[in-house]
Amino acid sequence: MTDRRLNALFDPRNVAIIGASRDGEKIGHAVMRNFVENRFFGQIYPVNPNADTIMGYESYGSVLDIEDDVDLAVVSVPPAVANDVIRECVEKDVNAVIVITSGYQEIGGDGVERSDELDAILADGDTRLLGPNCLGVWDAYSGVDTLFLPSYKLKRPPQGQIAIITQSGAFGSTVMDMLAEMGVGVSRFISYGNQADITDIELLEWLRDDEETDAVAVYMEGVSDGEQFIENAKRITEEMPVIMLKAGKHDAGKQAISSHTGSLAGSYQVYQGVFRQTGVMEAAHMEALFDYARALAYNPPLDGKRIAVVTNGGGFGVLTADALENQGLQLAEFSDETKDALADVVPSYGTVGNPLDLIGDADADRYERALEALKDDDGIDGIIVIPLLQPLPLDSEVVDTLVNFQEEYGKPVVTCMTGSQFTTLHMNNLEKNGVAAYSSPARAASAMHALYRYGQWVHRDD
Repeated sequence: MTDRRLNALFDPRNVAIIGASRDGEKIGHAVMRNFVENRFFGQIYPVNPNADTIMGYESYGSVLDIEDDVDLAVVSVPPAVANDVIRECVEKDVNAVIVITSGYQEIGGDGVERSDELDAILADGDTRLLGPNCLGVWDAYSGVDTLFLPSYKLKRPPQGQIAIITQSGAFGSTVMDMLAEMGVGVSRFISYGNQADITDIELLEWLRDDEETDAVAVYMEGVSDGEQFIENAKRITEEMPVIMLKAGKHDAGKQAISSHTGSLAGSYQVYQGVFRQTGVMEAAHMEALFDYARALAYNPPLDGKRIAVVTNGGGFGVLTADALENQGLQLAEFSDETKDALADVVPSYGTVGNPLDLIGDADADRYERALEALKDDDGIDGIIVIPLLQPLPLDSEVVDTLVNFQEEYGKPVVTCMTGSQFTTLHMNNLEKNGVAAYSSPARAASAMHALYRYGQWVHRDD
């Protein structure tokens, strides 16, 4: 069972911003501005002993001066005084504290002493702490936003079903910007830094029970507790897919990690074994991390290997067939009933087969009729749809066709669309409506294989 105090990270009634500033160059100013200008509707308490008001809000000399109980505190003060204000948060019995301040275990020397002192402070109370040395939390639903990077540099994604947990703030913020540009929705973003208190496992357990999250993408440098991870991750992945990008696989990366968050990277071979035991899906690189996450968030698991391919470009159908075979999947064999139905859809100058080539003059109506013919074929486990938008007859209606079909089908559907601005716009529209869209047949087939792997995991005892 997760600690109820973790709820304050994501949906607090109020927030104390310790280190809030009127100076636009300060991190505390950026964090304060996020809460004031965004969609956070709780009470905001700036804490700065050198200011009477900040952005029109009464400023407090200490969190102890706030009369109300405090749900969440965000700390962005110099390392030399950070533990002092955290101690006051513990005395105040603040539910959760996000410590953006760095200068702890990751720097060695004085930082290790500062970390030891922090441990002792937290042991004196029930306050939970995220960080230090982190970006903190961005929540698409409550408006919590402790990311001190301005929105004109870092776009925030729309609301969605994918949560992001990252040990590296730089990795996470870059990915957030990328996903926003793609139109991919995010539920919660958590940059947890050094894991002085709240751990990766606790965050995964909280997200497992989160109604807004259907898949979690994780960037991890070192796990907090190996035995606990093995014990808990298996239970988590049985209910929710977890995709992980492990950094520090080789010697150079391991050395870099120790100076980044102070973590121990450990043997990559051991991590691979842990992933296999627990059902955590490993991604080889950043693109795969979010290719898998999107497919798994939008679709049920794939129950078998038999895939139908539907396109208006024959060459793309051939490439997809090759890509599926490379992934250990196979082309489905259409039933006689399906073939008869498709014969009424495909023009006389085309042929009915898999991949199904709807010919270059296909419009959205032809796609809709073809997909309807495939819908009830029990010999098909999933469908890859490749609508190439360059031919004149195919227009924007195909997006509605695909969105409606996925909602009705009940089996995995992924799409592939290749092109420039016009195509990208439609890919974004698909993503915003929960249909995974990939830029190449290889990526679409790889995403379908991720759905198959997850299906094998959740049904392993059947």
